[in-house]
Amino acid sequence: MQYKTHFAGGALITLAVLQHTEYVSPEQVVPFAVATLIGSVAPDIDHKNSFISNRLKPFGFLVRRTTTHRGATHSPLIVALFSLLLYSGLGLTEFSSYSYPIAFGFFVGAISHVLLDMLNPQGVPLLYPIPKAKRFRIAHIRTGGLIEKVTFLALLILTFRLLLKTV
Repeated sequence: MQYKTHFAGGALITLAVLQHTEYVSPEQVVPFAVATLIGSVAPDIDHKNSFISNRLKPFGFLVRRTTTHRGATHSPLIVALFSLLLYSGLGLTEFSSYSYPIAFGFFVGAISHVLLDMLNPQGVPLLYPIPKAKRFRIAHIRTGGLIEKVTFLALLILTFRLLLKTV
């Protein structure tokens, strides 16, 4: 999936979670939403030409040295561990009151990314780090293809419908 499709999925999941949770207070909505959108593209830090990797070049380079595309960064376990690390790290700073919404938002966004990439023919390693574990996919949508474009539009329409319902 392309970054814009992941952003659209991230926007949709942001609104859906905000409508159904009491754990994000009004003053935490913006940090949660921003973290969710960042999380929605973060797993692609393992791809040289990705939106996030081009903005965080040194970090992207280090990640690519240790994993393949749709490898460790697309594992729910790694996403959860990174989110816990983010929560713990922010808890030690002046941003501690935002550690929960940021870590939770990042987790939600990154999981939305993993779920969308399950639509890709390559699938994702849900059981990583188990060696040679099966890659999981639920569809065969080529990145940048017509079906992805339709998926992107559908996500946008659903996001705007949910946004209008919220307001």
